[in-house]
Amino acid sequence: MWSRAGLMAAVLAAACGDDSATSSATNASTTEAATEAATTTGAPATTEATITTGTPTTGASATGTTTGEPTTGEPTTGAVAECGDGKVDPGEECDDGRGNGIDQACTDECKQATCGDGLVGPGEACDNGADNADMNACKADCSANVCGDGAVGPGEGCDDGNQTDDDECTNACKLASCGDGVVAPTEQCDDGNQDDTDACTNNCTNASCGDGFLQAVAGEECDAGASNGVNADCTDACKAAVCGDGKVHDTGAGTEQCDEGPNNLPNSTCNPSCQLNVCGDGDKGPMEGCDDGNAMGGDGCSASCQTEGCGNAVVDEGEVCDDGQNGDQDDGCTDLCALPACGDGFEQPGSGEACDLGNGNSNNGACTLACEDAVCGDDFILVGVEQCDDGPLNGNDKACKADCTTQKCGDGFVGPNETCDDGNMNNNDACTNVCKAATCGDGFVQPGEQCDDGANNSNTGACTNVCKTAVCGDGFVQAGVEQCDDANTSNTDACTNACKTAACGDGFVQAGEQCDDGNLANNDGCSSTCKSEVSAQQCQTGTDPFTNAPWVVCEANANSAWISANNTGTYTPLVICQQLGYSQVGQYGGTCGNVCGYCQGATTCSSPGTKTFDMAGKSCGADKLCFTVMWTCLK
Repeated sequence: MWSRAGLMAAVLAAACGDDSATSSATNASTTEAATEAATTTGAPATTEATITTGTPTTGASATGTTTGEPTTGEPTTGAVAECGDGKVDPGEECDDGRGNGIDQACTDECKQATCGDGLVGPGEACDNGADNADMNACKADCSANVCGDGAVGPGEGCDDGNQTDDDECTNACKLASCGDGVVAPTEQCDDGNQDDTDACTNNCTNASCGDGFLQAVAGEECDAGASNGVNADCTDACKAAVCGDGKVHDTGAGTEQCDEGPNNLPNSTCNPSCQLNVCGDGDKGPMEGCDDGNAMGGDGCSASCQTEGCGNAVVDEGEVCDDGQNGDQDDGCTDLCALPACGDGFEQPGSGEACDLGNGNSNNGACTLACEDAVCGDDFILVGVEQCDDGPLNGNDKACKADCTTQKCGDGFVGPNETCDDGNMNNNDACTNVCKAATCGDGFVQPGEQCDDGANNSNTGACTNVCKTAVCGDGFVQAGVEQCDDANTSNTDACTNACKTAACGDGFVQAGEQCDDGNLANNDGCSSTCKSEVSAQQCQTGTDPFTNAPWVVCEANANSAWISANNTGTYTPLVICQQLGYSQVGQYGGTCGNVCGYCQGATTCSSPGTKTFDMAGKSCGADKLCFTVMWTCLK
């Protein structure tokens, strides 16, 4: 029998291939067996403990006794100390007996479990022994390295020990970087995308004029970055350079020579094309006495654009007047030695002029050819300001409104070709968005209309000509849906109330039919041609087609039949008579009739009973037998 120590030694020997260990295990087992035997018999057991002195032993007996040189030391009597016996023996740090274990406070080797021993003990999340370190998966204190613990572990770029996502280390323990969607302290923004044209650039800076990226969402027309400038193609406000913006833009090709904004005018220092007014350009500038568009003298205007002869206060040949070019253009003689005239470039209020731009006068400009200021209603369209101008014909009910804007549907004014204009684009009110009064057939469903298919309205369609939804009984045959429609709910004429053409077998007795039992079978009382098959004394039973209440014919012939319904229920006598081949109900008795009748004992065709008809009135007389219903069917 193996002891625990012997068994463990044997296992170690087998695992390590150590014969001596196996022998020792055998010896230990034998010794323990002997001890146990002695204890059992009551004889004292003696166990010799030997201490090897270094002299080799020779020969081992089967019982484990070693022969050879004697060993030194005093023999010990008693049990051998063993880890796992529950007693802390010399050389043991602990011994919990069976509670020892690699994951317990006391290991299998009777050592106190400690962080770093390579065994995961109580209170430890991990233990990798010598590999424990704060930068490894298992930290020095045997806790697992996780993001947020302040220690940079495997797979982590950083770990600042907090849950703040907008600092230099994210909540995922990644170093903050532009484009991760988290605004770090060094970033102005971070939208997590690679789009430079939105509000946040790829450098995580707020979009701004001058960053070199065109951000249309911010109202930029251009952005040349550092090349933006007052005089550049793209201004310092990220607007495209244009003549008339008041800034001279040098594009390298000399596009603009000047720009005085709204003062760019004919006869001014800077003309409307942003070019300097120079002698010979045909436009008389402020410092010019004349400008005939050439650089030649002797033609009345010198090469330096000064009048030749004019201004000497003497009316020379070719001059109408000469007041010495006194600078007063409204004194009856201009500095051109000519009488004031509209179009000479001089504004002469005394002559009734409101303006005069010379060659710049135009009926489509600010100063008309009549030297009058352009105004709405002068019959001239001022380009860029007015949409139209019909002069005295302007009006809010005309093609050109009083404010010189073109009449259009939705402006709130009823113009030509409009029947209404309510100032909105709603098709479901009284005025549609094409400014036509709402009517049935315009394609829009207005209040009072059930439908409106526009040009597709039809009395044979889903929406009739009066904008009503097609239904059975409206008198119009809806194509593909109805076979007929006679505008009534009668089932006994040529068109049933389901708008189906009346036919034998539809369950309704029409003209020319003697009966109609809803089928085309023969020998059931009504033939396939809806002719009565009832013969004298024929007995039949059946049920009401609507309530399934049973009835029986207790007496019948070709002209009449007595029907008894001896069961509680609701009956439709006319329908039942028609199914039997009769056309009308004769006498009717029972709780709902004015007489009382029944078929005494009538239950089946084999026992039709006897006909009894009580004429005593609703009280049923003294017999009190009228508990059921009875009626006659007649041809």
